[in-house]
Amino acid sequence: MSGMAAPTDKNVHKSLREVWLFLALTFAISWGLGAAYLLFPGTAALFGPMNATSAGFYIVGYAPTISAVTLSLAFGGFAGLKSLLARLVQPFRLAWLFVAALTFPLIALLLAAAMPLLDLHWPVRFHSILVTLPLVLFTTGQIVVNTGPLGEELGWRGYALPRLLERWNVVVCGLILGFFWTVWHIPAFFVPGAMAMSFANFGWWALDTFALSVFMAWLFVRAGGNIVIAGMIPHFVINGMGRVGAWVSRPEEAMSIALLMLVVFLVTGTGRRKREV
Repeated sequence: MSGMAAPTDKNVHKSLREVWLFLALTFAISWGLGAAYLLFPGTAALFGPMNATSAGFYIVGYAPTISAVTLSLAFGGFAGLKSLLARLVQPFRLAWLFVAALTFPLIALLLAAAMPLLDLHWPVRFHSILVTLPLVLFTTGQIVVNTGPLGEELGWRGYALPRLLERWNVVVCGLILGFFWTVWHIPAFFVPGAMAMSFANFGWWALDTFALSVFMAWLFVRAGGNIVIAGMIPHFVINGMGRVGAWVSRPEEAMSIALLMLVVFLVTGTGRRKREV
């Protein structure tokens, strides 16, 4: 964490190799199984259809977490796994819990209030954000059915991000991870029901994803490396918002979070510093 001695070049190279292995294994699991579904019809008989009721769906969606756990054990044994899981319980200031949980709903509320004042049509209503969203998040199986928070964050933010931060600053790490995160999701656009928008909206979704990745990297540093706060909670919230139509990477939403992060880094200068965690 902050205050620790800077890693040596040898350790940095080792960490970056581990990131590359993580990416290779994650893509191999997800894209490999996905390709098997396309090329070999019998795959569905073995793993079930590609939907939230099948093992295949969860293997694909949990590939980042599977990769992180596998590599932690491979390189560090049970001590390595313990180090990875310790990021679930890192101490943090309570304020960052509110930042993680409320940033995107607050942006959505501001857009819902501002767009009609500008005489512009906006499909999101306050009821969707203030009533429907909490009901979906806390009274349904969204945390399990939607694989993002539990299936991805132990990998992207728990395993890859701290290793990238040994070499680059928060902005660069967020953009690097955002690139691979975006590419990894591309096949999901062609699976019916997997994404809340069509591939025609990919450009704005990609901007949204890059900005979200930078936001999570920034929050990771601020919250002491806690991946529940920096990864799982914002991922859970924004995916739930997509479920109710309150956030589906429309241009206004994508530009809002990108602009927010630009202002944060211009004001704080956080992006100029390296190795903060």
